[in-house]
Amino acid sequence: MPKQQMPEILDLVRGNVILGTIELRKGEADFPWYSGEFHASAEFEGVRDLFERELELLQANTTDDSAQWDDWEAVHAELHEPGLRLEGKDKSYDADEILIHINGTEAWWRIE
Repeated sequence: MPKQQMPEILDLVRGNVILGTIELRKGEADFPWYSGEFHASAEFEGVRDLFERELELLQANTTDDSAQWDDWEAVHAELHEPGLRLEGKDKSYDADEILIHINGTEAWWRIE
């Protein structure tokens, strides 16, 4: 886990592209999970379907089916391939080992 204090506003960055910002919901963390309101950038549209597919596969695997996990892992890897991270606006915070889910304007994540 990063040693830095998590800022109230985070950028979600994939590669060198800002996909959007997340406003941290203070006091609503269910450790190790955090949550916040996601505000997509125009660049998010290019990967929206990957985030939707990732969440769909996760929620559909109610029986812990290994083949379904393989499908989820493939989508998860594609999302993370160019590097997926959360960072503070002033770059003083950076977390690149994250597991994040986005559903509309809801984001929840944990730092691996």
